[in-house]
Formats: sequence, structure tokens, C-alpha cells
Amino acid sequence: MKIYISFFAITIALLAFSCKSNKAMKNIAKDEVKFSLKKSACFGKCPTYKLTINQGGYATFEGVANTNNLGIHGKQISEDQFKVLEEAFENSNFETYPTKFQSQIADLPSNTIGFHNGESYKEISGKEERPEQVMQLQFLLEKIADSGNWTLLQSQKEIDHSKKPEVVNIYSEVIIEPVPGTLIRRWLESMDKYGVRLIKKIAPTLNLYLITYDDVTISAEEFLKVLKRDDRITSAEFNKKTSKRGR
Repeated sequence: MKIYISFFAITIALLAFSCKSNKAMKNIAKDEVKFSLKKSACFGKCPTYKLTINQGGYATFEGVANTNNLGIHGKQISEDQFKVLEEAFENSNFETYPTKFQSQIADLPSNTIGFHNGESYKEISGKEERPEQVMQLQFLLEKIADSGNWTLLQSQKEIDHSKKPEVVNIYSEVIIEPVPGTLIRRWLESMDKYGVRLIKKIAPTLNLYLITYDDVTISAEEFLKVLKRDDRITSAEFNKKTSKRGR
């Protein structure tokens, strides 16, 4: 009798665990994001948008700039389209890739791909340096984004009116963080060929400085590359300001 009870208890436990695992893998809410693609802006006219497709196959496209579908649009994709995406992502070993692929080209747009495998949601971002399988996944999502029959849900004008002021880069000014111990005066002298001048130290307690340069001598993109290659500089980014959106 004891052996029978023990065997019965183990069987019930295994069945419960199996059901729980299957539920975790399959029971994703219909409105939860399954796939996503975000394309950022660049110095030129790159398409900037966000595409999301939920577990129920409903796609939402938010066009920000340089796309025919500005504003928020939506549509239901077909079961075949959803199945092609699902099989491609599941066969890509998506979970094994790093979340970010580094790039030294500041001008290129960043592409971020997201996938919910049934247990968790993961995003992978990068520019030009990515594996072929990741690029193929991006291509499949881009085909959905570039397809027709989108229904306008909210116009760009309505979105602009409701959003807070946007943050834009000031390409003539750069915030740098020198390596601790670096003499900022000597560093500025070594950068004289680029017309580098100190505007101010950001704050007395922070090792951050606001500088400017001669943008006739060197472009914003190239100057940022120079700073990122400089062993005396820990980080460098363009200064930013808030700007009211046009109505």
C-alpha cells in the first residue's frame, strides 16, 4: 500500500509540473507582445518607426519619421504570416544571442528586435554588425511593416499635440567624461587642431565637461568617433535640449 501511494504521489507531481510548464510556454495573453521591431533615427532620412505584433496576431505600426505611414496604424496579420514569423524566431536560437551588438558607426540607425518565446520577452539591438539569422528576422518584420492595408488609429498631429517636448541633439556641443586623473587643460591643448574649447564643467562634483569644436574642420560624426577612440576619454555624447513639437 505504501509503495502504491508513493508511486501515485510521484505521478501526480510529475503531471502537475508538466501542466505548469506547458501553461507557462503556451498561455500568453492575446494582447501581449509576441514580436517587435524598433528602428531609430539617423543623421539622414532613415525610416523611424516601431512595429509590434501581439500573440493574437494584431499588428500596430507607429510611424515617427521618413515613412509613408506616419502616426499609429493597426491591422490583423494572417495566420500564415504569424506562423512564418513564429517558426523563424523559434528556429533562430534567439535566446543565445547577446542583447546588444556594438557598432562604431554613429550615423547608422539602431534596430531592435523583440521576441516572446512563451516564457519571457527579449530584445536584441544593433546596427550593421549582426549575424545573418538576426538580419533575416529583421527582414521578415520589415516586410510586415512595409505592407499595405494599415488602418489609421491616431494621426501624427494628434500624437504631437499630446506628447511632451522632444529631446534633440546639439551636434556642435559634446559632453565628455575624461579618465580619472586626466588633466583637462593638457587634453584641450592636444585637441587644438579640431578647435576644441571648454564651455564649462557640468557640475563641481561630476567629472563631466561640456566642450565645443570647429565643425568646419571636422564633422559631428567624425569628431564623435575621434573622442570614442581617445584612451583619455571614458564616454562622449552630444549635448541635448528640449524642443517644442510643431502643431
